[in-house]
Amino acid sequence: MQSSDEHLMKAVARGDSRAFSELLSRHSRSVLNICYRIVQDRAEAEDLCQEVFESLWQQASSWQANAKLQTWLYRVASNAALNHRQRVQARQQLGVDEDVFENPGQDTFCETEQVSMSAEEPAYTALQFELGMLPENQRMALYFRYYQDLASRDIAEILGVSLKAVESLLARGRNLLKQQLAKTASVEPPVANKPPAASKPSVADKPPVADKKEPNR
Repeated sequence: MQSSDEHLMKAVARGDSRAFSELLSRHSRSVLNICYRIVQDRAEAEDLCQEVFESLWQQASSWQANAKLQTWLYRVASNAALNHRQRVQARQQLGVDEDVFENPGQDTFCETEQVSMSAEEPAYTALQFELGMLPENQRMALYFRYYQDLASRDIAEILGVSLKAVESLLARGRNLLKQQLAKTASVEPPVANKPPAASKPSVADKPPVADKKEPNR
């Protein structure tokens, strides 16, 4: 029987590394995908995913049993990714070289191939592209509802907004996404150049008809 998140967190609070590995295996894919959706960079998403689980390990001893681990992880991942993106944008505006802030050679336990959405993969369809073009809160609300199957109350807790605000974000996000997809569908793809049709043979190309000889009488 699979142990619950609550049971595993109690074990992690006692320093049980196997329980931590089980939680990592259970939730790292979703956490990594959330980070990737916000920062749109695989390496950065890996680093952020690792930070989230490091925080989980460090805060396990003060964990409240009435808290929902999945909601906590998603909230921490979203906040960490948003803060990171703001820092990156600020550095870019100041013209600071990003390499100065990189930490090469650091081991990571969030694997790159776990990211499920990227432009290089076949699953990156028009739907995912248009979803990525939505305003941040609308995109995340739709992602948590339809990709993670979360209830509106959980989404509200993750995003730090009211339940009414979540319903508004979902409605506006769906409408905008529908409009964008309709525009995409209305654009006809370019017609591929067809090979020239084979020309019909002209009369001159036909072989001459042999003269018929009349039989000797």
